[in-house]
Amino acid sequence: MTDSQLLSFSEFSKTSLDPAIQSLLQGLPPSSFSILKADNTNITTLTPKRLAVCFSGGPAPGGHNVVLAIAKLCHNHHQLFGIIGGPAGLIKGQLKPLTVNDCLPYHNQGGFDLLQTDRTKIKDNSQLKAIKRVVKRFQLDAIIIIGGDDSHTNALFLAQALYSDTCAVIGVPKTIDGDLRYPPYLPISFGFHSACELYTKLVRNLICDTQSILKYWHFVKLMGRSSSHITQHVAHKTNPDLYFIGEQIAHDNIPLSAIIMQIGDTIIDASLHNKTYGVICIPEGLLEWVPDVKTLIESLNKHINLNDRSAILKKLSSSETALFASFPTYIQDQLLLDRDSHGNIQLSRIETERCLIHMVEAYIADLDPTFTLEAMPHFYGYEGRCTTPNAFDAQFCTLLGQVAGSLALHGYTGHMAAVDSITESYQAYGIPIADLLTIETRHNEQIPVIKKTIVTDF
Repeated sequence: MTDSQLLSFSEFSKTSLDPAIQSLLQGLPPSSFSILKADNTNITTLTPKRLAVCFSGGPAPGGHNVVLAIAKLCHNHHQLFGIIGGPAGLIKGQLKPLTVNDCLPYHNQGGFDLLQTDRTKIKDNSQLKAIKRVVKRFQLDAIIIIGGDDSHTNALFLAQALYSDTCAVIGVPKTIDGDLRYPPYLPISFGFHSACELYTKLVRNLICDTQSILKYWHFVKLMGRSSSHITQHVAHKTNPDLYFIGEQIAHDNIPLSAIIMQIGDTIIDASLHNKTYGVICIPEGLLEWVPDVKTLIESLNKHINLNDRSAILKKLSSSETALFASFPTYIQDQLLLDRDSHGNIQLSRIETERCLIHMVEAYIADLDPTFTLEAMPHFYGYEGRCTTPNAFDAQFCTLLGQVAGSLALHGYTGHMAAVDSITESYQAYGIPIADLLTIETRHNEQIPVIKKTIVTDF
């Protein structure tokens, strides 16, 4: 598709929505519950429209190419506004005209700095009323939100709220974690492959370093709280001494003690073969996948509002208390930190890699008090979010921007742009966001959220 073309969409197949989900979306038209398949009709004339675009959530490589593609579709015929500062900027009405020339310096560049981003959740009437005023003020026909799973939950309910205002809302799938997918229509979200490419290089560098100086065990935590896609991808590319997939740990019901034992035994066995170095990879969300730790975290989340350490600990079972006591003091403190906006422990702030080193040292010391473990912790996360998009993501994001712009200009709402490949024979789709919803417990409440795609091929 050229920059001047618009995709034309037609109904592809009906989706089967959970009745509980469908009841939440009665304000949306029936067409929002159909997958739309694009054809390559070249539409040369279309009623001029006014679109706005924003980033939402953490950055991912390629986002600027999405915006540039939308700007090119709008060039000389439609008006495009950039929303500054993510959803919060939309609520505040921080919009500015956005042209192709504004976007070109950011083409193939990492980051979201063209428009910036934030993690504001759109969930109360005052926010929706403010957005309605912004829509009216700027006479918007559509809003395109570039974001991950929570951002798409925002987008769906915003589409519902703005339907009577004839303002469409379209999502573009973004997350380096790789947990926002809808095969075969959307095999992956943008940013995943670029981030993994960087993490793979960093882990390879560590492996090469250990083989060069014959020293240190490196414990590497890789970004991915709710899924282990990044850890799995990087491990398959680099072949570290040991790696863990959170989903497999949960599936096999492996307790934390068994993980510590496996790591410790691996290190001891390696030393018997004069190997005193290596690399071990773990996902960011490892602790939440370990069954006994997950139970402990759920109990802590349930009672965290007591705001008193001793009162919280009194609510734990004897096994939970024993597990909590086995953690280093600094990990205990981190487990009791303030929660994130979803009411969950902020795992990115918990130094799981250091915790494992501490517990493995204790395990080895019990077996051999003379053994000295020389270990170093690493967390590869934020380094990958704003890296330069690789060739795949650069092209993928351009296509996603074209699809999102076409959906918006055609007036569809509540859909997510999707492309099944970047080959010449690719197919473009508009996926109903509602079909990705599930019910999840947050802040002890049952709420609808986008279902994350986890690792299943261990």
